[in-house]
Amino acid sequence: MSTKQYTYCDYAAGAPCRPEALAAFAEFATQHYSNPGAHHPLAYMAKKHLYELHERMGRAIGADPREIVFTSGGTESDILAVRGMLAEAKAPRNELVISAIEHHAVLLEAQRLERAGTRVHYAPVSASGVVDLEALRRMVSERTALVSVMYANNETGVLQPVHEVAKIAHAAGAKYHCDAVQAFWKLPVNPKEIGADLLTLAGAKFGGPKGTGILYNEMTNRLAPVIIGGPQEWGYRAGTEDLSGMAALAVAMELANAEQGRVWTHVEGLRNRLEETLAKALGEHIRINGAGAARLPNISNISFLHIEGQAMAIQLGEAGFCVGLGSACAPGETDPSHVLAAMGSSWEDAIGCIRVSFGPDITEQQVDRLAQLCIGNYKHLRGLG
Repeated sequence: MSTKQYTYCDYAAGAPCRPEALAAFAEFATQHYSNPGAHHPLAYMAKKHLYELHERMGRAIGADPREIVFTSGGTESDILAVRGMLAEAKAPRNELVISAIEHHAVLLEAQRLERAGTRVHYAPVSASGVVDLEALRRMVSERTALVSVMYANNETGVLQPVHEVAKIAHAAGAKYHCDAVQAFWKLPVNPKEIGADLLTLAGAKFGGPKGTGILYNEMTNRLAPVIIGGPQEWGYRAGTEDLSGMAALAVAMELANAEQGRVWTHVEGLRNRLEETLAKALGEHIRINGAGAARLPNISNISFLHIEGQAMAIQLGEAGFCVGLGSACAPGETDPSHVLAAMGSSWEDAIGCIRVSFGPDITEQQVDRLAQLCIGNYKHLRGLG
């Protein structure tokens, strides 16, 4: 096994699991292992823990415990929201509206529904990556069952006007689903305050274990389950409940909320320092995608013009820095980004992008080293000396 030390700059793809979350997982796996659906004293205790964990997860986002559906992560939650809502939709209210920059979990499900006969509208975005509210307003109508627009884009970090989106959806009598996977930990996330009827979170993005997540589902909604076979999770997700995963996720949610206001200002300063250093050294040879909009404090999506981003990422990896190429859930690892295409980027510009996403542990020295590596690698790849 390699002993090489790496600087991890891919938090948008997944954060390290918190020790406190792992401890909670181990405690429940070894001490509260009974199936809550059984009928004996240990099972009754497990059922009590099950409700308490829903309470804790709900409290972290201002929701009722009955509005929390535990899932395997953001993808499952997104699909349950979109597929589940459209499966219950009745004509004439049976259309779907999404933004053109949604996560692939939403985008590919929308395309699947479209092939099956559902009418889907794709709202465009500006050159900065912000959804066009006027275009969205024209698409949402009395035929719309669901509007799905994310809180913060997973590739660029650009924030969407979620409160306004919710108002547009509700004015037409439609429901609003918000994928808040990237926003939680960095921003306050409360579905009732946002106006979201459904909201997605993924534990892997803020220090919970991979394979954990929730769908907030406002209790008056009607959803068809995606996983069937039992009554668990209020009838929305069959299968023996994962109390260990829930306990770990609850701890991670609570710690992420506690850290939110005190760790990211420093990180944003370092992200800006990286971008300013690159812009000063490379000027017109790079583009910071989404720089004209409000963004999450830790994400920088950089197009290095006239080279392949994959080549840059490989060289940075060899030097000890782990960065992304865009979405970790893209259908093909080297496919040009649908997000950048929606923002008006050319194929050539999109193929040259990398995504840097810092965690709270990033240092000034690491950022300066990363910047110099990017500059040197770019000049080498372009043959600029």
